[in-house]
Amino acid sequence: MNHDERPERAMRRIPTTVIPGTAVRRLGVRFLDPTTAVRVDGRAPEPTAYVGDVLLVSGLQGPDFDDRFRALEESAKDVGYAVEPVPDDGLLGFARENGLIEQLDAVGHTAVRLVATQRNSPPADAWEVLQSARARGVGGVGLAHVMTATGWGDGIGWGDGIGWGDGIGWGDGIGWGDGIGWGDGIGSGSGGRFPVVWSAPVPTASTEDGPVVAILDTGLGQHPWFDSGVERHPDGSASSLGVTFPAGHDPEVGGVTIDPVNGRLDRLAGHGTFIAGVVRQHCPDARILSVPVMWGDGVADEVDVVRALTGLYARQLLAARDGDAARAVHVVTLSLGYRHETPGAFDDEEALFRVLRGLSSLGVTVVAAVGNDASDVEFFPAAYASQVTTGAPMVSVGSLNPDRRTVSVYSNTGPWVQAYLAATSVVSTMPTTFNASRRSPVQKQADAVALPAVPTRGAVDTDDYSGGFGVWSGTSFAAPAIAGDIARGLGHREAKGVDELGERARKVVTAVLESARKAVEEKTP
Repeated sequence: MNHDERPERAMRRIPTTVIPGTAVRRLGVRFLDPTTAVRVDGRAPEPTAYVGDVLLVSGLQGPDFDDRFRALEESAKDVGYAVEPVPDDGLLGFARENGLIEQLDAVGHTAVRLVATQRNSPPADAWEVLQSARARGVGGVGLAHVMTATGWGDGIGWGDGIGWGDGIGWGDGIGWGDGIGWGDGIGSGSGGRFPVVWSAPVPTASTEDGPVVAILDTGLGQHPWFDSGVERHPDGSASSLGVTFPAGHDPEVGGVTIDPVNGRLDRLAGHGTFIAGVVRQHCPDARILSVPVMWGDGVADEVDVVRALTGLYARQLLAARDGDAARAVHVVTLSLGYRHETPGAFDDEEALFRVLRGLSSLGVTVVAAVGNDASDVEFFPAAYASQVTTGAPMVSVGSLNPDRRTVSVYSNTGPWVQAYLAATSVVSTMPTTFNASRRSPVQKQADAVALPAVPTRGAVDTDDYSGGFGVWSGTSFAAPAIAGDIARGLGHREAKGVDELGERARKVVTAVLESARKAVEEKTP
């Protein structure tokens, strides 16, 4: 077949898979190359990034899991590996203690690590083992995808676009350009954050029993807005959710975990705090449940995300069983994701979809950002939204410009995106503990003798967030805005059960999406 005989197919902008080197080393990341990787059905997969030595097997350790594990063990042996389960002992213990093993088995997954059986074997490749398993007819097994934040991506002039750099003095604002903010906005190595002043009234809760909004992100830093109405995890209990960062690696404390040598803020430091502020602006009554799953480089392991969501599922089961309305979760907001290697063929093995569908069945609305790749290629979990058809809805959200009528150039788009909300140049909360190594380019100390009437003067210190607020852009901030609107619509009324929660959620989401659509239409000439 020559080039004139190629079959017609839709042209799509396939984004570059960009994973920071820190995450590549931390997780042992591998990249699935469609030009060399082959599926068992003979077709090339789509590009994605995954943890090289881990697979996710559906179910908790028990009879069904053991059968699947033994079959996987044989498949791994075919290509020179052994397999070892890596159970979440905290979640398993909590499930046993509360009689939830059977329910969690229906949505949960167990991570399995691949171990080379020979000393000089090459590094494990989960894709190779997965294809061997599928050739044997083993189902319920999938990759552990590498998930990236939707606060930056691969769009034009954004993340990996024109002007992107990582060196001091280039694309990072230090010593580059002559205007304030040059090299520090959208498309720079600093992620587009900039300190600003908040002059509006502080969102104040009118009730202590408002809706619970769970935020799976980098965590939650110090800020006066979050002195109350907040639940932070991990909290040391058996039911604790999220990642426990090693000392010095919490991206919401000082914000410097990736480059301690130069003391620069992590690209995604403050991301979770910023998102929490967006939720509060849209729903002052919201109770924030902060679950850290993402590191300062903006990367999360799907294993950690699935475990955290399974923990939320367990929490929701207990709330429904015990009639504990205060414990119930109403909305989950996700500003991270990945591109799937086999979009549309994920139902049997996809860990993330399985637990999200489980949360939906318990009345939890899930809102997911669609990503910043300036593409129409599906970004997951947002692209799962159309597949969640029972229980509470799932919503996929892209970004509008401040004019609220044009889609942001970096925002993903396509028929799988359900709504767009203004998310470029958003003002929200930042940890007041942030003041990294940058300094004002102009700083003149007061001189009481020479110029007694002139106080200390200076330009903006671009990484000093002690004032507590910043401006940022990305679909990351559209998702919590919609989540807050949904939470406000749900209010603090107690539901009698998961069916009522789901029914109320469907009505509220329909109204919120219709309002968003009308707002765009009214501003479009």
